[in-house]
Amino acid sequence: IFEQFILDVIEEAPNPKSVWDGSYLSIPSHMRNELVHPELLQTADLPFIMAQYCVCTDKQWALHFDRIFPKTIEDAKRQNFSRCTYYTNYVALASAITKKSLIRVRNVLRTEFDKLAWVSYTRTDHLW
Repeated sequence: IFEQFILDVIEEAPNPKSVWDGSYLSIPSHMRNELVHPELLQTADLPFIMAQYCVCTDKQWALHFDRIFPKTIEDAKRQNFSRCTYYTNYVALASAITKKSLIRVRNVLRTEFDKLAWVSYTRTDHLW
């Protein structure tokens, strides 16, 4: 689920409004499956031609984690990340396990998430 999340962050990255401008990503689409690994998000060397960023507080970082990997199925249903394969898999797993098991899963995911240097700036209804 975590490695798919990394790929989905890149796959769902926004593009310029004009199709003639190409992608903001500096990774060609045909190479993304090969080049997109957790290490890509563990460095401040962003894989974009152009990017806007902000430095998060610990509270904001936790909010992004909770949006990306919701605490409950009820919270998950409020998110609109259904285009992301990782999210569909996460919701399916969360639906099939106990609340106690979901806490353990989220703890493991949080350990990996906290190794990242950046993530997309989430909102309640968008990954980016």
